[in-house]
Amino acid sequence: MSQHAVLSEDLAAAVRDVPGVAFLTPGITRRLRSALTGSESASPAGLRVSRPAEPGALWRIDVRIVISAEARAVDVARAASAAVTARLTETHPADTARVTVTVTGVV
Repeated sequence: MSQHAVLSEDLAAAVRDVPGVAFLTPGITRRLRSALTGSESASPAGLRVSRPAEPGALWRIDVRIVISAEARAVDVARAASAAVTARLTETHPADTARVTVTVTGVV
């Protein structure tokens, strides 16, 4: 597994541990690819991580989640963003990121 895939799985695990997160939202591309090939992609559902080539540039991390009905969306989104930022700081202390969290549904 590549370093990027390991980091993506680690960040996804951090998001899943946030109270109020029901699950990460799989995208349509992932669903179609899985249906056509019978395999899963390397990146976790609901998480896209991009690292720019130039040193010192911000990581771009997009998270898409479904939350529990009893949770407040804004609180869960903030907590998910903080969890991703904290985990990235632990694993890559010299790097910074722009984290976007989108709540796509409630269950």
